[in-house]
Amino acid sequence: MKAEFGFNWPVAAVNATRIARETIGLPITNIAMAGALLKITKAVRIDSLVERLQERLGIQAEGNIEAMKKAYKETVIKE
Repeated sequence: MKAEFGFNWPVAAVNATRIARETIGLPITNIAMAGALLKITKAVRIDSLVERLQERLGIQAEGNIEAMKKAYKETVIKE
């Protein structure tokens, strides 16, 4: 893709829809994409968001945290 479009910056990819379906049972990708963004930018440690997600999402936090961590792990970055 980089060669085809002439990109001069890194490109990252993750199948956030698959991850969301596996972890929360729905194709809602926002938290999975947050995990990918954390890996790409390294702006915030992933563990620092776990407590916040637990506070914000309550009973739904477990699947979403799993989605975030899985997307973080599976995100592929091509330089």
